[in-house]
Amino acid sequence: MDDEIAREFLTRLRKLIGRRCIYLGKDCLLIDLLLDEGVLILEIQERLRPIQRDQYGQATSRSNELLQVPIFGNDETSFSEEIMDLFSSLRNGSVSHKAAPL
Repeated sequence: MDDEIAREFLTRLRKLIGRRCIYLGKDCLLIDLLLDEGVLILEIQERLRPIQRDQYGQATSRSNELLQVPIFGNDETSFSEEIMDLFSSLRNGSVSHKAAPL
């Protein structure tokens, strides 16, 4: 993908931060764009947050689960299926592909 086109796309993508969507059947909030990693970060918005454990497995607090959605496909010259489904979700309200948990 042309660097100038990719830069323009990422600038426009940044404007979606703070937008809600339905992803994996769950209400999500787009909270960040990690350019170096090429991923969008979604926070699942649930009423009762899941329990977060420390490095020893002890329950410490409750926090929302975060999901990573890759922006580019494996060849890095096209967009990933997940990002295309996410865009569809922003329009239609549903997405079927899985994202990788953090």
